[in-house]
Amino acid sequence: MIKQTVGAVGTALMLTPFGMPLVAHGVAGLLVGTVGLNLLNGVINDVKGAGDLLQKEMIKPSDRQQDEAPE
Repeated sequence: MIKQTVGAVGTALMLTPFGMPLVAHGVAGLLVGTVGLNLLNGVINDVKGAGDLLQKEMIKPSDRQQDEAPE
């Protein structure tokens, strides 16, 4: 009985002038959101990679510091 009621309400909502724009904009919103999250993930990974590279460069001594050290 609940399954039939939900099906009837869903069908009625889809066929009304109010229902189709909700579905169409919902699908478009999901696509735009997915693209946005993928772009943001790429930017975050690039920033993390640059930070890791910078940290490695700061940890290892430079050639100039090795030349100046007394022996």
